[in-house]
Amino acid sequence: MTYEEILTKLTSKSFFSQFAGLYRMKKTMEYFGNPEDSLKVIHVAGTNGKGSVSAMLHSVLKEAGYRVGLFTSPYIHDFRERIQINGELIPKESLTAIAEEVMNYTDTLSDAPNQFELLTIIALLYFSRENCDIVVLETGLGGTYDPTNIVPNPLCSVIMNIGLDHCKILGNTIAEIASAKAGIIKKDCNVVLYPSCPEAMEVLMKTAEARNAPVSTVDLALLKPLPAVPHFEHFRYRDYDIELRLLGKHQQKNCAVAIEVIRLLNKTDYYISDIDIIRGMANVEWPARMELLHIKPTVYLDGGHNPQCITAAEEFFATSAFVGRKIHILTGILADKDYRSMLTIMSEFADDITFFRFDHPRAIPEEELQELCEEFQLNRTDDPEEWIGKYERKGSDKDVILCIGSLYMTDRIRTYFGKTSN
Repeated sequence: MTYEEILTKLTSKSFFSQFAGLYRMKKTMEYFGNPEDSLKVIHVAGTNGKGSVSAMLHSVLKEAGYRVGLFTSPYIHDFRERIQINGELIPKESLTAIAEEVMNYTDTLSDAPNQFELLTIIALLYFSRENCDIVVLETGLGGTYDPTNIVPNPLCSVIMNIGLDHCKILGNTIAEIASAKAGIIKKDCNVVLYPSCPEAMEVLMKTAEARNAPVSTVDLALLKPLPAVPHFEHFRYRDYDIELRLLGKHQQKNCAVAIEVIRLLNKTDYYISDIDIIRGMANVEWPARMELLHIKPTVYLDGGHNPQCITAAEEFFATSAFVGRKIHILTGILADKDYRSMLTIMSEFADDITFFRFDHPRAIPEEELQELCEEFQLNRTDDPEEWIGKYERKGSDKDVILCIGSLYMTDRIRTYFGKTSN
């Protein structure tokens, strides 16, 4: 099969089907010799920040000279962005060959894996066959029944900030969602926790205690501001003076988590120097996370898809750098998100909000969107490029554009500014 045929076959499958355990994963991985058993894995879950901290760990470990596999979701420009080694996307030839091999087997099963399960299987086989020294594995959804939870003994389980998201699947309370995320905590395996709310922390700590898993909780009081550096977060955590490309105070907190993971690795067979940490953080790139795309007008792009993300953006724009400037928001939000809360927070710090209803099966119904436009005084556009262009033509230093919302809209925005994946 060609790469295009494989891609069509993969994407035609449901991305997440109903969770019923890991039996499809176990059956398939057993057929391929259980490569996940020998991989050295950092397993990352959470509602917010798991992609960013995964990118940070990948960058630092690469800087230290290791061969680092990275599995994340979703992608922005290229389907292969989900599976990388040292920043290089999985080659089309490799993805085609492994996917065909896997689906030749799974197509014979009465209950075949869904798309995300297949992607996880392909990634684990690829990382194993490419002899990765270490793999950073981001969960897709939840933890307990997430396909990535097939990994039996991770070097470290990392659980980032927990909030209300994917409630129809994971639960309607913070405690229920925390319980789902806690599923990646394994017996006797190290755990690093972002300091979430007390309700979540209680669940996570009890799970770790029950599984005899040593816990490191990040102490955010150790974060200290340093003099501003343009287009970087500049701060100290423990003894590390960090210049971080990923913008926002929330990214400083994510960085602290990544550093605690590195400190744990340094107590094992890995060695990551202080210089590796500093250079790795300075070089990390993670598209569409408060990404600065343009200077005049100033344009930021952020795949903030829940209220916690919008609150982080509000905090970012509350700094002195934006005093006296107009914040224009372009947003696109899917119907299964808490869009009402998101728009409420946006209204508190934006001068105006324009909604872009992009083509997607989970788009907000038109009639409901019209009601939202009246309630929140939203503008509408079907052409985000033209909408941004009018501010480019104006060329004012006072205008700041924030494109924020679903990652599914970020491809068009980044492409407009000449940004593409590898």
